[in-house]
Amino acid sequence: MESAGSNSSQVIRCSIQDNQLVINWRDGTQSRYHALWLRDNAPDARDTRNGQRLLESIDIPANIQAASAKLTDDGQIEIGWAEAHEHSRFSPEWLRAHAYSNHQQAEANCWRVLWDGTLYSLPRAHFSEIAQGGAALRDWLDTVQTYGFALLHGVPTESQALLKVVDLFGYVRETNYGRYFDVKSVVNPNNLAYTGLALSPHTDNPYREPVPTLQLLHCLAAVDNGGHSTVVDGFYVAETLRKQAPEQFALLATLPVQFHFQDQTTDLLAEAPLIRLDARGSLAAIRYNNRSIAPFNFAPEQMDAYYAAYLAFGRLINDPANQIAFKLAPGDLFMVDNERVLHGRTGFSSSGNRHLQGCYADRDGLSSTLRVLRRES
Repeated sequence: MESAGSNSSQVIRCSIQDNQLVINWRDGTQSRYHALWLRDNAPDARDTRNGQRLLESIDIPANIQAASAKLTDDGQIEIGWAEAHEHSRFSPEWLRAHAYSNHQQAEANCWRVLWDGTLYSLPRAHFSEIAQGGAALRDWLDTVQTYGFALLHGVPTESQALLKVVDLFGYVRETNYGRYFDVKSVVNPNNLAYTGLALSPHTDNPYREPVPTLQLLHCLAAVDNGGHSTVVDGFYVAETLRKQAPEQFALLATLPVQFHFQDQTTDLLAEAPLIRLDARGSLAAIRYNNRSIAPFNFAPEQMDAYYAAYLAFGRLINDPANQIAFKLAPGDLFMVDNERVLHGRTGFSSSGNRHLQGCYADRDGLSSTLRVLRRES
């Protein structure tokens, strides 16, 4: 039931103990895998083309027994099953990558880099480079995933060019604003974005469920004075509030508020906390837009405390020390994770010809393309 690994293997020893596969790794760590988990995830129970399951979990005997474990001559770990007299073979690399432990869960979001206004160098790339795919596109998408935003230079200054950027990693998320929308001053605007007014940092479409998770803004024309873009790392601000005032953080992460948008043809309403946590308590999303938040509707004894938390969060978001400002030139584009990074702008003359085009996309497309590119590198 026990086998020692060769010098070339990362596995020192594998054995069956208490109906679990126990692997001692060369770096001194140990991993355990239950027999039921092993049978449920065995390679022979999956389609080799796409990894989808061929075996129903409910068809596996709950008392399945692993009878033996050995390291084969070709470096695989072979599990012998007691009842069926069959074997399942696992790659040690796959088992290591899927080792289940609290430490691994805690490190799930370790790739994020939180930042404030002191971010030394803005993450950026050139369109002609990422349009070729490969490492340049991988690195730019990785930057978006790491920092929550990135700049792109050299995008053709023509209408709908930003859609070509989305085509590199995913699909446009069409909304009531269309496949894309023009951000410039117009007469009788249905949104303050279509004026020359300054816009405080916000996430887009908080009144929608689900919220578009990526936003792209492409500069077609700029103005000389004003119109600077601003970005704020909502996760950095939220973690700051969690440290400074945990009770206020908890209120914003638990009590839902409503966001509302309406015009002649649209009436959108969604309810959610300003801060969303995942099952492990890590930050998952920020939903903040002072222009479209509806009147609070809490119990009287909650109102003062919630307002104190809401205003504390808002002051951190609007603190210049937490913001980065930059001027887009024609051909520049920036993309933000719309559930993490808030964006805004400084005011400009409504008679100016500042013209941005925007569109939405979804983060799962970016993540999928990034994983494929990493797999190919």
